[in-house]
Amino acid sequence: MKKYLVIIFLFNCFNTFSQNKKISGIVQDSTLNIFIQNASVVLLNFKDSIILSDIRSLSNGEFRFSNIKKNQNYILFISYPGYVSLSKEIIASDKDSLNFNLGTIFLTSQGTFLKEVVVKSTISGIQLRGDTLQYATSEMILPPNSSVEDLLKRLPGLQVDPNGRITAQGKKVKKVLVDGEEFFSDDPVFVTRNLRSEMIAKVQIYDKKSDVALFTGVDDGIKDKVINLRLKQDKSNGLFGKVEAGSGKGYQNSPYSTNAMLNSFKDKQKLSVYLSSNNIGLSGLGPTEKNQMGVTNEMEKYDGKGLPEFSSSGLHFDNKWNKDRFTFNGDYYYSISNISGFDSTFTYTILPTGDIKKYTNTIFQKEGFNHKSNFTYKQQVGQSGTISLNTIISYNKGASFQQSNAFDIDVNQQYLNRSKNQNKLRNESLRIQNAILFQHKFKKLGKTISISIEQQSNNSNEQQINLTTTDFFNGKPLIDSIVALDLIKQKDQALQILNGGISYSDRINKSLTFILSINSTLETADANNLSNRFLNPIGGFDSLFSTIRNDIRSLYTGNLSFSFARKKFRASIGGGAGTSRVDIKNLVLGKNEVLYFEVWKPFGRLQYSFSDNKSLSMSYRGNSVGPGFQEISPYSFNNSQLVTFYNNFTINNAFSNNLSMSYESFKSLTKAFTGLVLKHSSTQNPIKTLSNINSSGAYFFQYVNMTGFVDRELEVTGFYSRPILPVKIQLTLDLSYKSGQNFSYINGALNKLNYNITSTGLLFSKSKTSKYDFLLSGTLYYDINSLQEASKTTPNKFFTYKLKSSIDYFLMPTFQLHTDAEYFRQGKSNVFSNSFERMIWNAWVSKNFLNNNQLTVKFSVNDLLNSNVGFSRSASSIMFSENVFQTIQRYFLLTCIWNFTKYKQLKQ
Repeated sequence: MKKYLVIIFLFNCFNTFSQNKKISGIVQDSTLNIFIQNASVVLLNFKDSIILSDIRSLSNGEFRFSNIKKNQNYILFISYPGYVSLSKEIIASDKDSLNFNLGTIFLTSQGTFLKEVVVKSTISGIQLRGDTLQYATSEMILPPNSSVEDLLKRLPGLQVDPNGRITAQGKKVKKVLVDGEEFFSDDPVFVTRNLRSEMIAKVQIYDKKSDVALFTGVDDGIKDKVINLRLKQDKSNGLFGKVEAGSGKGYQNSPYSTNAMLNSFKDKQKLSVYLSSNNIGLSGLGPTEKNQMGVTNEMEKYDGKGLPEFSSSGLHFDNKWNKDRFTFNGDYYYSISNISGFDSTFTYTILPTGDIKKYTNTIFQKEGFNHKSNFTYKQQVGQSGTISLNTIISYNKGASFQQSNAFDIDVNQQYLNRSKNQNKLRNESLRIQNAILFQHKFKKLGKTISISIEQQSNNSNEQQINLTTTDFFNGKPLIDSIVALDLIKQKDQALQILNGGISYSDRINKSLTFILSINSTLETADANNLSNRFLNPIGGFDSLFSTIRNDIRSLYTGNLSFSFARKKFRASIGGGAGTSRVDIKNLVLGKNEVLYFEVWKPFGRLQYSFSDNKSLSMSYRGNSVGPGFQEISPYSFNNSQLVTFYNNFTINNAFSNNLSMSYESFKSLTKAFTGLVLKHSSTQNPIKTLSNINSSGAYFFQYVNMTGFVDRELEVTGFYSRPILPVKIQLTLDLSYKSGQNFSYINGALNKLNYNITSTGLLFSKSKTSKYDFLLSGTLYYDINSLQEASKTTPNKFFTYKLKSSIDYFLMPTFQLHTDAEYFRQGKSNVFSNSFERMIWNAWVSKNFLNNNQLTVKFSVNDLLNSNVGFSRSASSIMFSENVFQTIQRYFLLTCIWNFTKYKQLKQ
């Protein structure tokens, strides 16, 4: 009886066990139709890519997995030496039979694969190695004449906004390199919009360390997100470019756009020339060019305000020779700009004595031109040394005219003041910067020495005519007094900066390295800024609105840091300390002031790599924030009828603390990206403006330390991106939260501004080569801020919505339709009683002609609804501001684009 019971029990157990599913199949060569024995067959969990089982195929190519759970998704990964690997998603549902037979699975040999013409629109491979994420894009097929920007939009984990700014895994990309070298001063927008996607073999994304960290191997915590474009070998030798011309009709003017670019790439030598002219808001090298090219001319900056005209040209050349022992990289850039328009600003100021509302209407026009050159030469010295020379020269000249009408009223709608102002300005400036860097590596690994010298000079002059008339009411219903201030201003300034440093690094053992450095800075600023009233004798000046000064700042610091690296763990810690002296000599008043400041710069960084695809890092950086010349003693030259600045020779350093943590993960099989960034910053004893505003609305400012107070900000950003395989849609989720507080003094009262901004964003994208591209995104912001002033609290809450969509549809491979729309709405709040909403709809249609689709004819409509209105709102300290301004509205444009290529065939 016991034997029968055991047999029955085992039978029931076996029957129960057999209810689980089985996955089976046969692995076979796709060309020879023979079975593949010992192929690696791996079963992974679809959610987290964890390996569940790993077997080998039998002599007849068969494989089998048992005990598979119901209603669970799996990924099957099959590989064999000499064959192209294959992955397949499996969904095991209740409706399927108990045996899930995949049938015959064919693997293609790599030799056969290379002989065939393979057309794919997906990415053949994504790898994450340490800090570098690499996309193999050589097999991606995009529509004819697509740019690198079009390519980047299709890569999972990357986002490109309408202005061309790139975000990678939730972090902003600051540089785009070509084969590791700067191209037109590494302006991201210019590179991605002017290079062809067909030239790119690989896209690499990584956190670029500072030059010191790269040379010494000691991490100093300074990193920038960088994209490096690796060119295909057969596309790095040849001639290519484009010529574009467009004209049309607009609501405000007659739009036009002309562009021409010629590129000659030969091995390690690149030569590029471009010309551009337009009045549709394209400023040559793109929106980031102003900072990276060192352009400081206010006449050229375009932030969307007004109607612009730009003309620019540029030349780039870089080369390596003598086995890369010598390197040269140079750029020249020239631009002309003309911008005119009008704007209206409303400012709400909260005061203990009563709130003030200010309304300002301004018309403006500004024009200017800029020359800019940047040259870098590197040479290897001996077997282990290098010397680098860098020169930057920039010359700007411009003129502007501005006319404004403004008035201040109190909460009872009574006038405080009313003013009219006219300002004419002409200026020019010359900036020259030279740097020399010598680096040498000794035979002992990790032992290095670096010597650097940098010199910079900035010279500028300015002529200004300022005419102002102000009506003061002084609490009365009628005008109490009228004051006119007419000034002729002449401004001449010279700034000289000399930096020097020497650093030495050495290894203590295999895991531990240190670096010791000494640095010095000498900064001199000479100002001869004179204001002369129209009624004064020739050669005189008004001391209330003039400044003649000689300022000197000297800074000396020593730095010591240690770096530890072992297997998956890296750490660095160190700091700097020094002293700073500031001399301010006021030649108008005959006074000389000397101030001393201590300098502290601690930092630390930890990084742990769980695997090649997952890492966690934390960093801290502290820094003494010293006051500038203008914060210690503001120029009287900047005073006006309603604004007066005061000196503060007792001001002290502030101290900033910056703590950050980041987590990055990438799963190669599911192509899922996960990123989390946490940042916390605080400033102790921050330097702020002490403001006093009288009953007539006149401002009196002085920079002071908020002693005993700390400004804080916490920012958390989450990022997740992955494809939804059943429908082949790329999903991207962005979450962010920012919270902070800052303090200020006004009219003797302490003000505390608290703010919280929460945002949630979703992006869906799907594409099929030569068929369609689809993108839909939406972001919701919720902003809460409140200003506490003594016992009074002013809350301010509002929602902001942003919805974007973009569709490209190909009626045929050479005929493309495009439409995109953006809806923006910002809700009303306690301060602003009205909501603002705007819908911008653009569309275009294009047709390709000639062989290889070299000629494109494109008809486009910008702002189809003619609803584009410039708008912005901001909150800072005690002031809440709203700005409405003129900007580019509806226009129609017909454009012809000719793309040409001639690549040199390489010898096999």
